Order: sequence, then C-alpha cells, then structure tokens
Amino acid sequence: MTVLPSEVNEQIQTDSKLVRYLREELAVSDDFIELALRHCEQERGTLPMVLWRYGFVSINQLDQIFDWMAK
Repeated sequence: MTVLPSEVNEQIQTDSKLVRYLREELAVSDDFIELALRHCEQERGTLPMVLWRYGFVSINQLDQIFDWMAK
C-alpha cells in the first residue's frame, strides 16, 4: 500500500472537486476534461488554463473557475 504525502492527497481532493465543478456547474464534457488532464501532465499547466488554451472553456468560464477556486 502506497502512502501519499498529505500535499499530494490535498491536490487529488482539490482536483476531484474541480472536475466535479467543471462537469456539474459549467457542463464541460468528460472528453474535454480527460484530454486537458493529459495535456496538464505534458505541459505542466493547470487544468483551468489548459481547458482555456484549447478552447474548451471561454474566458468568462475561466474567470468563474478562478473565482470558485479562490473560495
């Protein structure tokens, strides 16, 4: 059994909450989220920025995401 550092656990929890928010509140498709997550790993970018960079969310939605993340 692998024990993850608390920082990694927190990041995983934050990411899963963010993905839920993207799906439920902004109606971002699972395919877009999955593709963006793969690009995050390759480009070392944040999920919201990758979603925006590839046109999966608008600039207004990006603002909403950052507002949600700041809460």
